Amino acid sequence: MNMKYRFFNKEISGNFTIPSGIITTEVATLEKIANEIPEIGILTTKSISLSPRQGNKEPIIAQYSPFSFINAVGLTNPGVEEFAKRISKTKIPDDKFLLTSILGNNEEEFRKVAERLVDFTDGFELNVSCPHSLDKYGQAVGQDKELVEKVARTITSLGKPVLVKVSPNLDVRETVKYAIAGGVAGFTAINTRGPEEFCFEKKQPILSNKVGGISGRNILELGLNSVQKIREMTDLPIIACGGISTREEVAKYKTAGADFFGIGSALAGMKTEEIKEYFHELAIDIEKGTNRAAGFLKDKLNMAYLKYQIEENEKLAEDLFLLKLNGSLKVEPGQFIFSWLPDKGEKPFSVFDDAPLSLLIQKRGCFTKELAKLKKGETIYIRGPYGNSPQISGKVLLVGGGSGIAGLYLFAKKYKKTAAVLGAKNKKHLPCLEKFRARAEELYLFTETGDMGNKGLATDKLEEIIKKEKPDYCINCGPEAMIREAVKKESKYLEQENIYSSIEFLTKCGIGLCGSCATSQGYRSCVDGTFLKNNQILF
Repeated sequence: MNMKYRFFNKEISGNFTIPSGIITTEVATLEKIANEIPEIGILTTKSISLSPRQGNKEPIIAQYSPFSFINAVGLTNPGVEEFAKRISKTKIPDDKFLLTSILGNNEEEFRKVAERLVDFTDGFELNVSCPHSLDKYGQAVGQDKELVEKVARTITSLGKPVLVKVSPNLDVRETVKYAIAGGVAGFTAINTRGPEEFCFEKKQPILSNKVGGISGRNILELGLNSVQKIREMTDLPIIACGGISTREEVAKYKTAGADFFGIGSALAGMKTEEIKEYFHELAIDIEKGTNRAAGFLKDKLNMAYLKYQIEENEKLAEDLFLLKLNGSLKVEPGQFIFSWLPDKGEKPFSVFDDAPLSLLIQKRGCFTKELAKLKKGETIYIRGPYGNSPQISGKVLLVGGGSGIAGLYLFAKKYKKTAAVLGAKNKKHLPCLEKFRARAEELYLFTETGDMGNKGLATDKLEEIIKKEKPDYCINCGPEAMIREAVKKESKYLEQENIYSSIEFLTKCGIGLCGSCATSQGYRSCVDGTFLKNNQILF
């Protein structure tokens, strides 16, 4: 299939995009998608603001209904200066249209952002429709129709095509009328529905922001209706998004008047390779009337919260503790979970043991300090597991440092031929050794203080250990510096395909949608890993 499409002044490779704020939120992932998925001809960035925005604390997303989500990420972005540095170094193929989403709370802010990015983009998408911003951005701007016109006019004067992203929560026709008066070149429809609240057990709001926007299948009819209204008013190009997952929805949006199609929520849980195959099959489905792309949709994402009580909270060191819960959870080696305390937040953690479910946690920030306070009988909520377990066989050498030790025990529990190299700053930070000794054939211990095992780092004698153990695979988990040194030494003796490593990436959703856990190579740790091959990380 070599179909070509034209989007304004460019011939592009495909008529699909991934909407702003989903998956391609980091430049590395944007570049990977650009170079490897021809069906995606329009590359839409996350919304960029004048100053950096940290966004909301987790939870930022929940599953609203099958194939639908509610989210309140909080317009997280690095700010225009940092984004300009990153995007200026990015290689975008000539047959892609880079559509940069921008936001501001007034005409001046929008203008400053656009002026800084105009040399690096093919066009702009104005975010005047995010429904859950509580600080005069997004929909707060969109409801001021005169301001929409002013913003549109000032950005179009820069000479690049400008689209307005339409809110279904406002008067669509009024938004379109004023945007056209401002000289826009097209529309994206729609943004999420909201703001709405979504509660656990009908009483506890899940999102830290309390309210969020609904996306996915639940807003399909709303999206179709909005596109139809826009098409009745103008013949300008329309990018449709909201509930598209198969050729059936694409056909409905075409009938409503859409020209291009954004797919976001349907990609939940898909690994990068699966997304590639999905878009390829979807293009074939549209051409031949088949429905093979539907086979890639994930209907089981483990987003429901499970209720546990604390069985034991064992303090191991001032900054290290072991939470044992009153139940088990089926977890494969390398997978992780999110723990949630209502009104306190949630964070991802490696699963130390699955039966009973146990978490080895290092105290770092506010949330882990709250976890450290939990007492026997108190409640904690768990969702997951997420991630994928490496497909390995033969003898395995586990290499763990610091809190990375927490992600290794399940490997020793599952695979019979296992040796482990564990390092920490002192013996208090080498916990649960009886469990490793019961499972591993050999155990090599290192402490920086020398109060247990060898004095030094886990990687100090790694080559000697590899020569002795002759492993078929090495599994690394720990700080980036340790992983870097371990891989350097392991690569002398093992093929790259047989080395898996897990380092700590910022992880907010667990299902691949927020894109925050992107590696330098554009993979998303939460769905492609968390244990990744060296060519997927490349420090």
